[in-house]
Formats: sequence, C-alpha cells, structure tokens
Amino acid sequence: MKIVADIQRLEPGELVELFELDATTVGGDVLRFHGYTQVGAIWWQGSEYSPWPIQANGFARTGQGQQPTPRLVVGNVDGSISALCLHTDDLVGAQVRRRRTLGRFLDARNFTEGNPEADPVEELPVEVWFVEQKANETNETVEFELSSALDFNGVQLPRRQIIANVCGWLTIGGYRGPQCGYTGAAMFDRDDNPVGDPSLDRCGGRLSSCKCRHGVNEPLPIGAFPAADLIRT
Repeated sequence: MKIVADIQRLEPGELVELFELDATTVGGDVLRFHGYTQVGAIWWQGSEYSPWPIQANGFARTGQGQQPTPRLVVGNVDGSISALCLHTDDLVGAQVRRRRTLGRFLDARNFTEGNPEADPVEELPVEVWFVEQKANETNETVEFELSSALDFNGVQLPRRQIIANVCGWLTIGGYRGPQCGYTGAAMFDRDDNPVGDPSLDRCGGRLSSCKCRHGVNEPLPIGAFPAADLIRT
C-alpha cells in the first residue's frame, strides 16, 4: 500500500486521524468525528466526520505484552455529551474505531477542485477499542478510558471475555445481531419487563433476559459464561 511507504518517509505529509463511536449496542447511534475544529466536515470512504473538540492519547503499544488503555477527552458542548451518557449508561461497552490516513487520499468532495489521488483503500489498519468507563466529567469535557478487544489483564480470549453475568453478544454484533440470533416478536426492556414499543426493546444481557425471549426450557444462545461464577481463585 502507498500509505505504508509514505508514512515511513521523513516528511510523510498530513496524517489525518478520524474516530467513529458506535453506540448502537448501548442504545445510541453511530457518531463520526475528528478533532480538527479549525476545519469543517471531513469526508472519508463516503462518510462524513464532523469537527468536535477532542483529545486522544495513549494508543501506543509497547513490547511489554500489556495492552494500552487510551484516554479520549471529548468537549462537552452545551452538555450534549453528559446527556448522551445519561441515555447510554456512560457509553460503557460502546465501540470506538480509530481511523488514520493521509490528507492526500481523502475523498474528492473535500476539495473544491476534486482530488485525483483520492483512494478509500489507503489507510492504516483500523483500531477497535471499547469504552471501559467514564473517567471524569465536567461542564467543559468528559473523559473516557478505553480498553482493547484483546485485553490480557483479564481472563479473555481473542474475541470473547469470560464474564459470568453479562452477555458478550451485546458488544459483538449487538442485540438481535448474528451472534445473538434472536428474531422473535416478543420485546422486553433492560429490566426484562414486556414492552410493546420497539424503541424500548433492549436486552439486559442477563441469563434471565435470554430466558424471557427464548423460553425457560429452551436452548439459550447467551454469550455469557454463568459457570464462571463457580470458579474461585
């Protein structure tokens, strides 16, 4: 790829860093943004990334075998991030994708005269992170701690974390996704109460949440490991 050769030069050009926040598994939407507040929207691979005051750091990996825990500080403009946190339980479990490319490869619509070098394939490997917790909140900013999908500090396999009481499919594919597999008409809220409004249909990720949808005596495709609670160290 051309970007690999360019990035190894002494002056590789302008590296553009873009972020996607996928909060669909926690009751939110997909948000795309960048931290270059002095410019307008940036288009990449056909998607629009809006300017937003952010500060991201801690992504560098070391040779020590320990996964990094990046920090993402987001401007709390008009309290909008605080409101989002209230609606989505502080965004815990939401996926954050970090994308990086060079300015010369951005979509042609970013330039008044087009861009003959626009190439949606030319980007560094996409990094996938998850919101671990809300670390700090003020009227001006909200800070989030991110964790890797390969966090070896816990008991975790490459794509699955061994958790007794929370379904892993909520963060891999999401509720009613391919791993979850539930397509039934019966709907329940996060506390397992029956609801008739599709907008309130949310899975609590518990064993009881799976039983009320699939049946008490039926096979349960839950992505948790209930027996893990029996293990004592």
